[in-house]
Order: sequence, then structure tokens, then C-alpha cells
Amino acid sequence: MATLTLAHSHSRFLSIIPARSGSKRLPDKNIKLLCGKPLLAWSIESALDSAYIDEVVVSTDSSVYADIAKSYGANVPFLRPESLSSDTTTTFDVLEHCIRFYNESLGKEFDYVVLLQPTSPLRQTWHIDEACKKIITKEVDSLISVCKCEHPPLWSNTLPENENMNDFIPKSVREIRSQDLPQYYRLNGTIFIAKTESLLANKSFLTPQTIAYKMDNLYSSDIDSALDFAFAEFLASHIRENINGGGGQYTTKAKNSLYSPHAFYHSIITPHIFIHPRDRLTKSSLNGGSLNVA
Repeated sequence: MATLTLAHSHSRFLSIIPARSGSKRLPDKNIKLLCGKPLLAWSIESALDSAYIDEVVVSTDSSVYADIAKSYGANVPFLRPESLSSDTTTTFDVLEHCIRFYNESLGKEFDYVVLLQPTSPLRQTWHIDEACKKIITKEVDSLISVCKCEHPPLWSNTLPENENMNDFIPKSVREIRSQDLPQYYRLNGTIFIAKTESLLANKSFLTPQTIAYKMDNLYSSDIDSALDFAFAEFLASHIRENINGGGGQYTTKAKNSLYSPHAFYHSIITPHIFIHPRDRLTKSSLNGGSLNVA
């Protein structure tokens, strides 16, 4: 762990990384190599480098996963029981089991629980530290990371069976220019922090005393498919080369860098986007004009 800060010296943080072996859509995704390193290792290393995290534990049902996690420095004091390793098991069930194991079997108690899902490998240590500092200074029960919605959700809707789009977007929304629409945020699945007492009582990170931690979309990857994985690997390699000084530690932030992650995100993605000639008619709306649909 990194050197403890004065603010942190009064609070203990347990980072829990859940890594079940039974992934259906992308088999063994939690140990699949991302830029040459098992996926779960990215979260382990960023947590170990944190100035706030006191202990990093991986909750898994696999001895293979456990050995890999240990080789990267995580604690794996138990193998998750089969009853907590099914498709219907909730994240809270996994966290509660881990918290109570530490309390009842190891005699360890923590003030805060930090959930780091291995499917969000692009988060960096400074994200974790900023989030931990924020929940302490704001004196709230929990914190959840968010990022900007890539597209205005007001332009989204369900479709009826006949696929009729008559009421797909209300006229009141169609008349608003995209730049005048309110900014929406979404959960990015990257960082969840809660006071242990609050988490056990509410069985959720989302409570009336929850605040947001805003993150750039560049770091908000959430892997659930082969395409997600390939895209995350593409971004990870570019983060290393362009933001962390080229070959530097993934978890190190160039605090004084003039480089904008948001601008970087668009600079590397935009050249790979092909716009079909027939779609150029709507280019003005994509670049800030109103959504013009008949």
C-alpha cells in the first residue's frame, strides 16, 4: 500500500474485487489477458497502490483465479461457496459474505468498503484516492462513480412490436438543439464506496446519502463482451503511451500534464468512425444542430 495520509489515518478501507469464474458471454473474462496481464490484476494493482486502501481481497470461487490474484498481491483468505457463485447471486450477497468473514473469522473491521469490479480495468489509482478522499470530506454514506452519457437518453425509447416510431421522440425534445439538452450521467460500474455500517443496513450503495464521483469516459470501460474487451485493450495501450508518459506505470497520473483525456478519447476514436455518404445529411444535427426528423 502507498503511504497513508493524515485524513486516511482515522479510517480503514477494505477493497473487495469479486471475480467469479462462471462468465457466460465471455468465458473466463476475469483472467483473460489484457495487454499481457490478467483482467483482474489491473484492479488489484490500482488498489494496492492506493494511499487509502488498507487491504485488497479477491472474492472468487476458483482456486485458479485465487492463485493468480495472490501472485499480484491480493489476499484470498477463502474460496467463495457455491451458493454465492451462481448467476442469481447479487453483488451485495458477495460483499456481505466477505465483510462478515473478515469480521468473524479474522477479527478485522473496516470503516469503508470499496467495490472494484475487474471488468473496469481502466480506472487508475488516483481515481480511487480521489473517491476515497471525497467520501471522507463530504461525510456521506456512499459514493458511486459516473460518467457522461455518450448520447442524450432523451433520444432513446422502447419500440413496439410493429416498430412504429410515431412517439419515439416527443416533439418537445425534437425541437431542442442537442447542445441545449441537459447533461445526463450514467453509472460506469468503476468505483463503489460505502460506509460498512450503511452498506450492511441498506444492502445497497445507492441511498439518500449517496454522492457521485465524476469520471472521464476514457476511463469508464465496462467489459461484458469480446468487443468490449478489444476496445478496452485498445484504450489501455493508448493510455499507457499517451497519458502515462509512454511505458510508465498504469496507475500513475501525470498531474501536471496539459494533455486532456477527453480530447484524447475523441482524437483516437474519431478517425476510426466511418460516416456513410447517406448519413452526411444529418451531419449538422450530429455537430450540434437540432434533431431533424419528419
